[in-house]
Amino acid sequence: MVPIADYRIRQALNLYNQAIADHDTDYLVLSEEQFVRLFLTPVKEKDQVFSCCCEDGSGFIVGHFDHVIERFFLTMIAVAPEKRRQGIGSRLVEALQQEMDLYAEKNLLPPPALEISFYNPVNIRWVIPGTDHHTHQNSQGVPLGSGAHLFFKNLGFRDFACQNTYHMDIPSYQWPTKKLAPYEKRLSDAGLSVDFFDGNRHHGMQDVVDDLNNAIWNWQIPEEMNRPSGPRPMLIVNDHGQCGGFAGPIVVEPDGRCWILGVAVHSRYRGHGAATILFNRMCQAFKEAGAKYLTLFTDEKNPARNIYESAGMKIVYSWADMRRVHP
Repeated sequence: MVPIADYRIRQALNLYNQAIADHDTDYLVLSEEQFVRLFLTPVKEKDQVFSCCCEDGSGFIVGHFDHVIERFFLTMIAVAPEKRRQGIGSRLVEALQQEMDLYAEKNLLPPPALEISFYNPVNIRWVIPGTDHHTHQNSQGVPLGSGAHLFFKNLGFRDFACQNTYHMDIPSYQWPTKKLAPYEKRLSDAGLSVDFFDGNRHHGMQDVVDDLNNAIWNWQIPEEMNRPSGPRPMLIVNDHGQCGGFAGPIVVEPDGRCWILGVAVHSRYRGHGAATILFNRMCQAFKEAGAKYLTLFTDEKNPARNIYESAGMKIVYSWADMRRVHP
């Protein structure tokens, strides 16, 4: 096994794109420049990239270390179709683990567990089956029940969560007046409202971040709120100026996709229907902004799925989050 470098980048790229051509995955075909930027370039300054490949070009693997959340990820693995079931994939995984072990030891980190999940800082965009090339911006793990799922199980990886990807055509969204009326009343009776964030009138978003304590939002939301030009349009739960939740930002990508960091409510404001109104207001805002479709994902056990499904979202893909504890 050798690092991916120079001419081997082209070999790895060909394997990646061939898997797409063979319908092994729903990822997007990449150019060499895109491949290098996505897989072989650290996402953040102190992140680390690990890569290795077979000398004959029959397989490659890439992994990443996110220095903020201090997790090691298996990001991508590919083996030539004619070379599969010969132990190449398992050797690639072990080679990646060894590289990560050496890095962890050198940097005085605990022996690394190897994870495949949505927490990975690398966002691999994929096409949602049965749509007009609608895409989602990242993979949430290993496709549930796939050959890859079984492959990783046999290497000692274990499922620790199930994620569902949701999709909805935004132009078809209709504000459900009758259904939402009780939620609107409960919200009003609690002295709360859902409004667009205004830095001159609203405060306390960091309190929301601290309460949610999400490994990704802990840095994504402050980064959004501190943009030099100010945060992009963001819906909030408003308690007389105090932020009690967020949805958005309301950003429409060039292909019409709704781009969001997420939707969440501070624990102090739950139980008043805030999340339901917040989510539907977000859908309405995207419709008014001319968006074509919305995708998002959540844990199979997350009660928020009831809100998404009630608004008309459908599950289009299910993923296993997997982790192998260090031997």
